[in-house]
Amino acid sequence: MQDREWGGYLPLELPQKNEYFSFVDEDDIVRLDCGRSTFWYALNDCKPSKLYVPYLNCINSTDPADSLGIPYEFYRLSDELLPVGINPNQNEAVLWVNYYGNSNSRKVKKLIESYDTNWIIDNCHAFFTEVFPKVYNCYSTRKFFGVCDGAYLIKENIKKIELPVSESAEEMTFSLKSIEKGTNACYKESLINENRLGNSPHLMSILTKRILSSIDYDNVQCVRTKNIMQLHKHLEKLNLFEIDLSSNTHICYPFLTNKFELRNKLLAKKIYIPTWWRHVPELLNNDESLIEVKLSNYMLILPIDQRYSTDDMDDLADIVLKEYSNC
Repeated sequence: MQDREWGGYLPLELPQKNEYFSFVDEDDIVRLDCGRSTFWYALNDCKPSKLYVPYLNCINSTDPADSLGIPYEFYRLSDELLPVGINPNQNEAVLWVNYYGNSNSRKVKKLIESYDTNWIIDNCHAFFTEVFPKVYNCYSTRKFFGVCDGAYLIKENIKKIELPVSESAEEMTFSLKSIEKGTNACYKESLINENRLGNSPHLMSILTKRILSSIDYDNVQCVRTKNIMQLHKHLEKLNLFEIDLSSNTHICYPFLTNKFELRNKLLAKKIYIPTWWRHVPELLNNDESLIEVKLSNYMLILPIDQRYSTDDMDDLADIVLKEYSNC
């Protein structure tokens, strides 16, 4: 009681609810600062003799393995975005990504059962995906909510390691300023925050944990689901990617096209579309017959998040359809 503060100014007020994973036993969850830290923690926990990593992944995805001295091998994906050409054993590990949040729980369960190995399931694109207690489930909060750090690693009886706690209050000013100025005005500041994460594993900041305990998760998921369904209604016939609406956990609307110039046309209309995995085509000799190269070059990441309504999706679809017809 001696260190407790009394009086003074009032801090930022947030509703007090629960974290999304409040149903998970504390022995099974670790709160970290970013997705890359969850990979490091999982590898440090299982200590595999070898790690299999998909070509289609963040350029820094192998950094945790490098830091721990774990050898790794890249693998290709099938058109269903499942691993091909690997045969891992019990002492090895496989990192697999739930790309765009497009794989439903049945598909993930079937994948996990296909090999008796240490599975590290990257759900950074799929925050609302089911937890499978026998494998390493990795979730990123920054990709789904307005926080500047945060990730969860969930596995049955995971060992706890002492790590420094991230501090995010001073790093979060870009997020506060974006309310007044818009996200594009603060984009460079957001990149500075992005670059500070993942260099060394940290635990989730106290501020982020508090913010994550204030979110109406049911509403967020409901809004996202309505938005992707509305956008899909307009764009389904043009989309070269098969959307699985049953997953109910998409990070975006993944719109695959063969019109390379469409990206820049949409950017000119202030539709800010990230290019994920720019380095992948070069790794695979720019072979556009490969699914990894196609997705890197031609996949358009359209927003469906909780800032928007279904009316917004109608407006977005109108712009996409108009620019598509002009390509």
